[in-house]
Amino acid sequence: MLDLLINWFKENNIFVAPDEFELLKQHTYHAVIPKNTIIMQQGRAVEKLYFINSGLVRLCRQHGDDGTTIAFIKENEFASTIIYLLNQVPSPCALETCTDLEVLYWERSDIVYLKEHTALGNHLETALTEILLTWLQDREVDKLSLDPEKRYKKLIRTMPAGLQQVPAKHIASYLGIHTDSLSRIRKRLNKRIDNCQFLPR
Repeated sequence: MLDLLINWFKENNIFVAPDEFELLKQHTYHAVIPKNTIIMQQGRAVEKLYFINSGLVRLCRQHGDDGTTIAFIKENEFASTIIYLLNQVPSPCALETCTDLEVLYWERSDIVYLKEHTALGNHLETALTEILLTWLQDREVDKLSLDPEKRYKKLIRTMPAGLQQVPAKHIASYLGIHTDSLSRIRKRLNKRIDNCQFLPR
């Protein structure tokens, strides 16, 4: 259950001592959450930090019927914001499951306990803050340097098969285009794939 999480720590150069691992296990919970569930409410204090074992989540700003999709969060990534969690700040965004989701999660009290009793808790906070800042920078660079088609191609390269279960309106919202424009992009890409199949090998 904790294998992906332990690998995440290794990938981010966070050493987990044996006694810290035991405390981590005691304060880590497991859940399976259905598709189309809001797991972080916009405008309310953040209550949980999630680590995704499998599935896909969208970060969105809710307004009207659908809102605006800001990001997709996949397997082996954290969802929610540890800064808002620790400071009990109302979230400006929501998290909605795009697929059935298997997660590990921590309540605010668990994160506070780990920060007070282990170095791991503080290393986790630092790593997640750095990842957030890098993501914000990369997102702005992509918006400035990549057109919607290139951003879509990057999205389908980096996202798992779960993206196929995401409604087109959410993907179009993420790209900042209308669903008709997304449909045209998909048709162009499919046509190129079909043409490549007839090229001599």
